[in-house]
Amino acid sequence: MSVAADELIAVGERWQRSYQAWQRAVEHRDRVIEQAERRIVRATGGLCLRDWEAARRQRRIKTSGEASLVIRAGSARPKVQAVVEEAQWLQAVEEAAVLTTRLELAEATKQVLGYGRLGQQLTGMTSAELRRLARRPRNTPTAPAG
Repeated sequence: MSVAADELIAVGERWQRSYQAWQRAVEHRDRVIEQAERRIVRATGGLCLRDWEAARRQRRIKTSGEASLVIRAGSARPKVQAVVEEAQWLQAVEEAAVLTTRLELAEATKQVLGYGRLGQQLTGMTSAELRRLARRPRNTPTAPAG
């Protein structure tokens, strides 16, 4: 094989690894966020966060069921706040991991685009799809310290 063919293969392998790492990071982030949301629902006693906050702020209590809900919401406040803070932290960490893999994919994709149609054939994507992947993400969140 020629040097150019070896380079093309290396670029293709780098792109494939980057693409797969990005996909795994996105899937992992989604799983972590879903698990954190389930922990929030458990901490609120089965309510979504918005409904729990509404119950906590409720001033007019008309039934004993509403009274019970308000009392439970108030007593669960420290636990819910801790779970929400943990969920926010986890989301930031996972977003940072996704961003890291996405930036690597953007760099690898730029290399692939340099090979024109060969790069498209190598990845199985159109030039428009590759150009979209080659762009750096606009929002660059950072992970919180800790």
